[in-house]
Amino acid sequence: MRKMVREIKGFCVAEDEESAGSEAAPEPRRGQPEVLVRSVVATRQDVHALGKQLAAAAWQRGFAAAPRQAFVGDGQEANWTVHRTRFSHYVPILDFIHAICYVFAGALAGRRLREGWPVYCQWAQWVWSGQVERVIDALQVRQNELGVPEKDESEESPRQKVAAALRYLQNQKPRMRYDEYRRQGLPLTSSHIESTIKQINRRVKGSEKFWSGVGAEALLQLAADYLSETKPLTTFWRERPSRATGQRCHRTAA
Repeated sequence: MRKMVREIKGFCVAEDEESAGSEAAPEPRRGQPEVLVRSVVATRQDVHALGKQLAAAAWQRGFAAAPRQAFVGDGQEANWTVHRTRFSHYVPILDFIHAICYVFAGALAGRRLREGWPVYCQWAQWVWSGQVERVIDALQVRQNELGVPEKDESEESPRQKVAAALRYLQNQKPRMRYDEYRRQGLPLTSSHIESTIKQINRRVKGSEKFWSGVGAEALLQLAADYLSETKPLTTFWRERPSRATGQRCHRTAA
């Protein structure tokens, strides 16, 4: 638990709390999914265009024939728009780490770390066990204790943190049946794609990096192909000679 909350959502476990009662590393859970190969797509276009790319990649990988299918994402509505329009038959799963980030913030809102830590551990265990309704009830009690946040109140206030956690869990509750997902051997986290996004950002974003719209789109797709372990660039160069027409298309000046 200490490892999972280290520096999540801007929080960090205090040194004395973290070192107290050192715990042995847990054994990997039985049936935990393993990453076999990574495919990456990227675009600056809207979520519907991204959905088409994802659906095409999933079809190419043969996901349609898989006996179990899962769609894992964080709480952004864009993710679940893609799920509804392209992957509605996949099991929707909220990334577990994003979930406990909000649980952690809600448990420690208005509490010292030593006081809030046991509360967080209990709430996180409930979430892990598929009992998110118990956490929602506890957050509602805490909201009543602190009061409802006022208009334009700082997002860092305890009342706002509890309200944000409560709203997040209420919206995402149908995608938080983690006990059932574990029984089915489904993935619970999107951490692998989170690290991939950081790799793309390092290539595309930064000081003294400027792109035109067309150039940025091309670079994103090139970076995605480079990071894909399915080797789409190898396939492209192998097939390019057979598709060449001997003509080049050049844009004329307007």
